[in-house]
Amino acid sequence: MSIEINLYNSIVHDLETAGAKSPYPADANEPDPRYKSYGVRANGKKDIIALHKTAIRALAQKQQTDLAKKLVHSKYGEQQSVALFIFESFPDYFTPDRFEELDTLIRCIHGWSKVDSFTGSLLRAILFNHPKEMMKLVRTWNKDDDIWLKRFSVVLFTRKVATSGVFTTFALEMCDNLLYDKEPLVLKGVGWALKDLMKADKKRIVDYLIKLRKNGVSSTILLYAIKDLKGQERRNFLSITPNR
Repeated sequence: MSIEINLYNSIVHDLETAGAKSPYPADANEPDPRYKSYGVRANGKKDIIALHKTAIRALAQKQQTDLAKKLVHSKYGEQQSVALFIFESFPDYFTPDRFEELDTLIRCIHGWSKVDSFTGSLLRAILFNHPKEMMKLVRTWNKDDDIWLKRFSVVLFTRKVATSGVFTTFALEMCDNLLYDKEPLVLKGVGWALKDLMKADKKRIVDYLIKLRKNGVSSTILLYAIKDLKGQERRNFLSITPNR
């Protein structure tokens, strides 16, 4: 049996043991029945990663990435957290010729917490490394029926990606396509993206939000998007009457 398989089995054993001691049989905040969990919370996952960190980093890069892929394919949220820890050290692994592999891995993720974690580090790095090719892949996620792929396609454009100002036009295109989606977690993702995009180009995004308000776009999006508007500016926005 290979070293990485032995290590994988050890990680799973520790997660199962921690889960058995946890009062949470599954992650109550993840509504998708496809999401699998041991019930291990954030601090417990950090402890297990710390326990195996030295052994993981002692592996060759190929062994580490093979281990990470196995962890992602398990579809257990806690295993995917360990996989993200591994992949964060190797964002250069995902060159465009491996984007089909990346797409397959991302399609194993069925929870908002993992979407937000992967976009905040690994996928952000890949986007900056290969913007043209990554935007092409993101566009396919944006048009997919899967709730998490759609959330990936907008949440990627939050935080440091949003504040860079580099991807604002593309991000607005992704948001436009999901303005009338039926899934609240997709709509909240759109709102989050718009809120963060405002930090790089406030006037452009506020003008865009005013247009959405007049068109009667969901308050789920708009109230999230204007979280950083204060005082009279916020009152002025909320006073806009949607067109009927």
